[in-house]
Amino acid sequence: MAEKKEKQPLFYIQQPNFQFPETKMQTVYSSRKAELENKNKQLETGSELHDHTTIEKHKNMIEDAAVEKVADKEKVQEAIEEFEASREEKKEAPSFAFTTEKRKPSFQRVKGFKEMDTAERLDYLIDFPKQLPPIPCIFETEEKAIRGFLATKDKEWIEIKLFDESIEKISIQSLKEVKMIGLRR
Repeated sequence: MAEKKEKQPLFYIQQPNFQFPETKMQTVYSSRKAELENKNKQLETGSELHDHTTIEKHKNMIEDAAVEKVADKEKVQEAIEEFEASREEKKEAPSFAFTTEKRKPSFQRVKGFKEMDTAERLDYLIDFPKQLPPIPCIFETEEKAIRGFLATKDKEWIEIKLFDESIEKISIQSLKEVKMIGLRR
């Protein structure tokens, strides 16, 4: 039988010799506590400070820092106690699904157009978003019914823009009902 010849690779990919960067981690740190301890040691040995006034100033600074620490601990302790008290109150409250309190929705329900009275309907039509086309309505009075769009509203009068682009003025007291027709296609 024929001997199998070993094939050479089709691609020669050279890999460069990477030198990975040396990571430099933090080796020195300082804290306020360590600084205070160093100052205490210096005060005790008296290596740097010879005056009594400077020694007293540094002692006062250390005492102030200690007082601040105690005040901070008290504040933390108060916060922990408040948290635990609120947790206990939550545990005491019944955790079952049926509660006596009524759940309030996260948003207020908007009244439907049919549920509104005439004044509310007129306010709704005046405040209708300008990005949307105006809604055609039927404005009923005792004498007649007018089809059109609400153009403007005053305290006593409303102006209705009719489909033939003319404008008619009606008093609000004579208005019996406002019905929405809707858009026709």
